[in-house]
Amino acid sequence: MEKREKKKNYKFLNIFSGFLLGMYLFISIYLIYNIFNLSGVEDLIRYIVMGVLILIMIISLFKYFKMRYRPKLLRYLFFIFIILILGAAEFFAAFTINKGLKFIDNISTKKEKTYKTSLVSMASGNIKSVDDITSETKIGRVSQEDDIENNNLSVYIIEDNNISESSIVDYDDPITLLYELYEGKVDAAFISGSYVDIYQTMQKFENISTDLIELDSYSKKMKVKKESQVVASTKSITEPFTLLLMGVDSTEEDLSKASGLGDTLIVITFNPSTLNATIISIPRDTFVPISCYRNVKSKITHAASGGDKCVINTIQNFFDVKIDYYAKMNFKGLIKLVDALGGIDVDVPYAFCETNENRSWKDYITVEKGWQHLDGRKALALARNRKTTDWCGKQYNQGTRNDFVRGQNQQLVISAIINKAKDMSSINQFYELLDAVGSSMSTNMERKQILSFYNVFKNIILHSKDLTDGNNIINMQKLFLNGKGALIQDGIMTSMNLYEYIPYPKSAEAVIKAMKVNLELVADEPSYNFSFSSDEAYTQKVIGADLYGSIGSYPTVPDKQTTTTTEETKKCGTNEELGADKETCVCKNGYDRKDGVCVSKEELNKDSKKDSTSSDSSSSSSSSSDSSSSSSSSSSSSSSSSSSGDSSSSSSSSGDSSSSSSSSGDSSSSSSSSSSSSSGDSSSSSSSSGDTPSGDNTNN
Repeated sequence: MEKREKKKNYKFLNIFSGFLLGMYLFISIYLIYNIFNLSGVEDLIRYIVMGVLILIMIISLFKYFKMRYRPKLLRYLFFIFIILILGAAEFFAAFTINKGLKFIDNISTKKEKTYKTSLVSMASGNIKSVDDITSETKIGRVSQEDDIENNNLSVYIIEDNNISESSIVDYDDPITLLYELYEGKVDAAFISGSYVDIYQTMQKFENISTDLIELDSYSKKMKVKKESQVVASTKSITEPFTLLLMGVDSTEEDLSKASGLGDTLIVITFNPSTLNATIISIPRDTFVPISCYRNVKSKITHAASGGDKCVINTIQNFFDVKIDYYAKMNFKGLIKLVDALGGIDVDVPYAFCETNENRSWKDYITVEKGWQHLDGRKALALARNRKTTDWCGKQYNQGTRNDFVRGQNQQLVISAIINKAKDMSSINQFYELLDAVGSSMSTNMERKQILSFYNVFKNIILHSKDLTDGNNIINMQKLFLNGKGALIQDGIMTSMNLYEYIPYPKSAEAVIKAMKVNLELVADEPSYNFSFSSDEAYTQKVIGADLYGSIGSYPTVPDKQTTTTTEETKKCGTNEELGADKETCVCKNGYDRKDGVCVSKEELNKDSKKDSTSSDSSSSSSSSSDSSSSSSSSSSSSSSSSSSGDSSSSSSSSGDSSSSSSSSGDSSSSSSSSSSSSSGDSSSSSSSSGDTPSGDNTNN
């Protein structure tokens, strides 16, 4: 009788503790499920943890049923307390792991994408609305039926506006179609709805946002076709692999809605066994065969108009290495990423001003030279900057600006982000980081491959007690694709001369070899020659930066633009030429600036040696003065001779009826010969030969 009374008295505690036990068992099963999904991360420890959790569940059930038959108040209270503590801890662990897994699944290759097509016409033309379209109107459209934005979705606009199929003019690619629209060959065109992001950085289409009128548009969320997806490599992360980083400068923050040219292309090779990595920024103007445009040569940034697959295939074909994985990030997502980290510290190479995150000069951004703590907006400005501007004062327009410098700036930002991420200790900060890049980043890596990076990071930590700039366990070898910039006929926009960056063969060979050595595809051939000076700090050699080679001849299109550029080139001083930005005059290769004049490095070395000899000499003041005067006269005469030679070469290469762009050979005689051959009236090629051309020297 007394036992029955006790059971009645503990009925509420029995029900309440049973409810808590049920919740706890559910949370434990949920945690075990999430731990199980962490495949490849400390497998032995994972299995032990799952075993312990299952054992605790069994013990909890046993204790609960035991209490029902021998109820005591203290036992119930102690049981409830333990279940609450364990349940809260396991729920937090399960929530954290699940959020990380969701983030990984979210950035893996997007399964769906919002596609949009637009019917556009020239703002200066006669077609101002769809009502102006008649049976005589010519409307261009890309002929490939597998092109969703430039072809497929146009059907809906055609049906809605009763446009006749006889008005449709087919084109092989969107860039040619857009060019023909500008030239008035067609009255309107169906193009991607993201045409501003995709084409506004292209020559001729810089003002596309105001040049075109959107007559109608149609958008649809669809599954990404398998044939357009880039399948990740099946190799393990423990093997050497390649990673392509693509930066997209779009006005849209959500990458599933964003389109744009590949403003940033960085190829990284990594060897997990040796912890060696190579990194190279590919200039956007690099002249290479574009895989999705019949392998005709054009700027590598044009490959982005054919999608990620076209970009990756183009890079694979050029470097002759397989791109195992890629990570794509919208530049706008960089703002949230840096802000989530609390800002980054960067040694800014020069003071500059840049447009805001919306590419507007309203509320523009300024950054000073030297070590700066940058927020997201300023970090994005540094990653974007490649030109001087009249919007800011003279103090913000110092230093060389071009695509190469921008690539170096982007590497500074990436390094600063990695350094700051290593100091992350707060779970809240981790959540903010995941939220920041979730919609702005995508990759073709599967969950298992991403989780495998854990072992790489673990290896790094085991080899380094303090991951700082002074103790980097990863050996990062920088590569540089040296080349010559010239105005030549573009392979896609064949009616125009575009500024193209033609890689020197020897530089490309050295870069490719360094990649393959790190990937263990070819054997390394170590060099046993080493020299150093105790008076100079050691700097790592940048592979490919000082190599050249003949780049052959390329056709040009005689037009007004070519003539204008030739005249602009004449504005540069002796031993100078236009830099990669086509605006700033820089010293030619082999020359350095001294007292505002470009002087050959040989003459600078001679002057340096003579100055040293003069200072060490114990001769009288008058003798020293005579020696200095003689040295100065000799240097001036030699420099004058060199300048004269250069001037002669420049003169011969810019004949009145010549429509060519030439670069000199590996000696003055070769240069003269090349210039002479390119100055004829019938010349229509850009020629370059030799191993020491007067090409773009981005270091000057």
